[in-house]
Amino acid sequence: MAKGWEYIRIERAIPTVKLEARAGQAIKSFLAEKGIQRPLRIHLQFTGCCDPSLGLSVDSIREPDLIEEADGLTFVIDPEVSQLAGDITISYTDEIGRKGFILTSDKPVSEWDGLGVCAIGILPDSQ
Repeated sequence: MAKGWEYIRIERAIPTVKLEARAGQAIKSFLAEKGIQRPLRIHLQFTGCCDPSLGLSVDSIREPDLIEEADGLTFVIDPEVSQLAGDITISYTDEIGRKGFILTSDKPVSEWDGLGVCAIGILPDSQ
Protein backbone atom coordinates (compact mmCIF):
# COMPACT_ATOMS: atom_id res chain seq x y z
CA MET A 1 0.00 0.00 0.00
CA ALA A 2 1.40 3.38 -0.99
CA LYS A 3 1.89 6.06 1.65
CA GLY A 4 0.56 9.54 1.11
CA TRP A 5 -1.49 10.73 -1.83
CA GLU A 6 -1.80 8.71 -4.99
CA TYR A 7 -2.34 10.73 -8.12
CA ILE A 8 -4.76 9.42 -10.68
CA ARG A 9 -5.01 11.10 -14.06
CA ILE A 10 -8.66 11.57 -14.92
CA GLU A 11 -9.31 11.96 -18.61
CA ARG A 12 -11.64 14.87 -19.26
CA ALA A 13 -13.38 15.38 -22.52
CA ILE A 14 -12.39 18.55 -24.31
CA PRO A 15 -14.64 20.03 -26.94
CA THR A 16 -13.32 19.39 -30.41
CA VAL A 17 -10.81 21.86 -31.81
CA LYS A 18 -11.17 21.87 -35.58
CA LEU A 19 -8.58 23.56 -37.80
CA GLU A 20 -9.82 24.72 -41.17
CA ALA A 21 -7.71 24.44 -44.32
CA ARG A 22 -5.01 27.10 -43.87
CA ALA A 23 -5.18 27.62 -40.10
CA GLY A 24 -2.91 24.72 -39.07
CA GLN A 25 -0.18 25.70 -41.51
CA ALA A 26 -0.40 29.38 -40.53
CA ILE A 27 0.00 28.45 -36.84
CA LYS A 28 2.93 26.13 -37.58
CA SER A 29 4.64 28.83 -39.66
CA PHE A 30 4.21 31.39 -36.87
CA LEU A 31 5.62 29.04 -34.22
CA ALA A 32 8.57 28.01 -36.44
CA GLU A 33 9.37 31.64 -37.29
CA LYS A 34 9.47 32.51 -33.57
CA GLY A 35 11.30 29.30 -32.58
CA ILE A 36 8.50 28.31 -30.20
CA GLN A 37 7.52 24.75 -29.32
CA ARG A 38 4.77 25.33 -26.76
CA PRO A 39 1.03 24.65 -26.55
CA LEU A 40 -1.51 27.17 -27.75
CA ARG A 41 -4.07 28.35 -25.22
CA ILE A 42 -7.61 29.07 -26.35
CA HIS A 43 -8.89 31.73 -23.98
CA LEU A 44 -11.32 34.59 -23.56
CA GLN A 45 -9.84 37.92 -24.60
CA PHE A 46 -11.24 41.31 -23.81
CA THR A 47 -10.57 44.13 -26.25
CA GLY A 48 -11.91 47.27 -24.67
CA CYS A 49 -15.51 48.18 -25.28
CA CYS A 50 -16.60 44.94 -26.93
CA ASP A 51 -17.85 41.69 -25.47
CA PRO A 52 -15.24 38.96 -24.92
CA SER A 53 -14.10 36.83 -27.82
CA LEU A 54 -11.97 33.73 -28.16
CA GLY A 55 -8.25 34.25 -28.63
CA LEU A 56 -5.03 32.26 -29.06
CA SER A 57 -1.83 32.60 -27.06
CA VAL A 58 1.34 30.57 -26.70
CA ASP A 59 1.35 29.34 -23.11
CA SER A 60 2.22 26.43 -20.86
CA ILE A 61 -0.06 23.68 -19.59
CA ARG A 62 -1.61 24.42 -16.20
CA GLU A 63 -3.68 22.37 -13.82
CA PRO A 64 -6.63 21.74 -14.58
CA ASP A 65 -6.28 22.46 -18.32
CA LEU A 66 -7.98 20.32 -20.90
CA ILE A 67 -5.59 19.29 -23.69
CA GLU A 68 -6.28 18.39 -27.33
CA GLU A 69 -4.00 17.57 -30.23
CA ALA A 70 -5.05 18.68 -33.71
CA ASP A 71 -2.93 18.61 -36.87
CA GLY A 72 0.25 18.08 -34.84
CA LEU A 73 -0.47 21.08 -32.59
CA THR A 74 -1.30 21.04 -28.89
CA PHE A 75 -4.18 23.20 -27.67
CA VAL A 76 -5.02 23.84 -24.01
CA ILE A 77 -8.16 25.37 -22.60
CA ASP A 78 -9.43 26.13 -19.12
CA PRO A 79 -12.43 23.91 -18.27
CA GLU A 80 -14.64 26.96 -17.62
CA VAL A 81 -13.85 28.44 -21.05
CA SER A 82 -14.41 25.00 -22.58
CA GLN A 83 -17.83 24.71 -20.97
CA LEU A 84 -18.74 28.23 -22.08
CA ALA A 85 -17.61 27.82 -25.72
CA GLY A 86 -18.21 24.18 -26.68
CA ASP A 87 -16.60 22.95 -29.91
CA ILE A 88 -14.19 25.47 -31.44
CA THR A 89 -13.25 26.03 -35.09
CA ILE A 90 -10.11 27.96 -36.01
CA SER A 91 -9.82 29.43 -39.48
CA TYR A 92 -7.30 31.79 -41.05
CA THR A 93 -7.83 34.75 -43.32
CA ASP A 94 -5.29 36.80 -45.26
CA GLU A 95 -7.29 39.56 -46.90
CA ILE A 96 -6.41 43.20 -47.32
CA GLY A 97 -7.17 44.87 -44.00
CA ARG A 98 -8.14 41.58 -42.36
CA LYS A 99 -5.36 39.11 -41.57
CA GLY A 100 -5.34 36.61 -38.72
CA PHE A 101 -7.19 33.81 -37.00
CA ILE A 102 -10.93 33.58 -36.56
CA LEU A 103 -12.20 31.46 -33.68
CA THR A 104 -15.83 30.43 -33.66
CA SER A 105 -17.62 28.19 -31.21
CA ASP A 106 -20.75 26.04 -30.99
CA LYS A 107 -21.92 28.22 -28.13
CA PRO A 108 -21.08 31.81 -29.16
CA VAL A 109 -19.37 33.68 -26.31
CA SER A 110 -20.76 37.01 -27.54
CA GLU A 111 -22.90 38.49 -30.27
CA TRP A 112 -19.67 39.23 -32.20
CA ASP A 113 -18.52 35.59 -32.22
CA GLY A 114 -16.53 34.85 -35.38
CA LEU A 115 -16.51 38.41 -36.70
CA GLY A 116 -13.12 39.57 -35.43
CA VAL A 117 -9.65 38.32 -36.24
CA CYS A 118 -6.85 37.77 -33.76
CA ALA A 119 -3.12 37.28 -33.80
CA ILE A 120 -1.35 34.69 -31.66
CA GLY A 121 -0.24 36.27 -28.41
CA ILE A 122 2.86 35.20 -26.54
CA LEU A 123 2.43 35.16 -22.78
CA PRO A 124 5.51 36.25 -20.76
CA ASP A 125 6.22 32.81 -19.21
CA SER A 126 5.77 30.88 -22.45
CA GLN A 127 9.13 31.25 -24.19
